[in-house]
Amino acid sequence: HRIGALEPGEPIVFVGAASAHRQAAFDACAFVMDYLKTRAPFWKKENTSDGPRWVEGRDSDHAAADRWKQ
Repeated sequence: HRIGALEPGEPIVFVGAASAHRQAAFDACAFVMDYLKTRAPFWKKENTSDGPRWVEGRDSDHAAADRWKQ
């Protein structure tokens, strides 16, 4: 995960996985990203002229994360 100031469009996180089958690795990466976007406390703090604010996960982010509960 990146720290410090980032400009829009810069990479912020790298997720890698190894597996005997590629779909399992893709699924593992998708799970990690869905988790980070909804539950990781450090995700997406924006600094604006009005001061810093934490960006909340969107409904679509939570829906994507909820699919892993099955």
